[in-house]
Amino acid sequence: MAKSYSSLQLRVMSALVLAPIAIAAVYFGELYFTVFMTAAGLAMIYEWCKTSFKNNGYLYTALIGASLLISIYLQNEKNLLTALYPLYISASIILVVGLFSKRDNEWLGGFLGPLYIGIPVLCFLQLRTLEPDGLGLTILLFAIVWATDTGAYFAGRRIGGPKIAVSISPNKTWAGLIGGMICAAIVACVSTFYIDFSGFPVWLVALLGAAFAVLAQIGDFFESGWKRYFGIKDASNMIPGHGGVLDRLDGVLFVAPALYSMAMAVRM
Repeated sequence: MAKSYSSLQLRVMSALVLAPIAIAAVYFGELYFTVFMTAAGLAMIYEWCKTSFKNNGYLYTALIGASLLISIYLQNEKNLLTALYPLYISASIILVVGLFSKRDNEWLGGFLGPLYIGIPVLCFLQLRTLEPDGLGLTILLFAIVWATDTGAYFAGRRIGGPKIAVSISPNKTWAGLIGGMICAAIVACVSTFYIDFSGFPVWLVALLGAAFAVLAQIGDFFESGWKRYFGIKDASNMIPGHGGVLDRLDGVLFVAPALYSMAMAVRM
């Protein structure tokens, strides 16, 4: 008789398997991190297309997946703008096909997939290659999102209060958002001890951390709204106990471009 596991047990077991892989990929960087983010990006593309397109989903998956692989190859030349072209082209193709398609059940918003997934993946890869703070900034990115989720969870449960958008995510409260912003601001301030934010006073770093927390929550709302539109609970069952890769990285997808942009601004 097969042994059944609770949701919590599945979450813990999945974390024990995936966490060391993610940590090793971030630490060693270069090819290891590229392979890790490529795999994550392709998984998210599969989840996006499987849900967003009721017809020819595998063709759309192949199209967006190919555009992401080409973009990742191009970004190795350290030219992010050039690497974005394949993503824009695939998004344009999907938009044109959607506009001229006579199938009522095709979701026109599906063209956002290449941009929603591809741009953050490229920014993530570029962020990790920055010297000398690439490793620290990548860790900071994860830390801000985790701090936001943790602060929002405990503040929301302890304080409760008015909801932000019940129709999209019924459990999110304003108190939780503020708690997440405070935790993210603290993490950002702590990061100044190992990351050079020359010219940025501590109060501004804290403010940026809080702003990133808001972006992480927006990312969560975006993915929740997408799932609610299609009436699904999880993007997939790829990660037992957690759902899909999109479910785990929804906040990261919005913070990565912002943190990369800030890091480049500091260097100018």
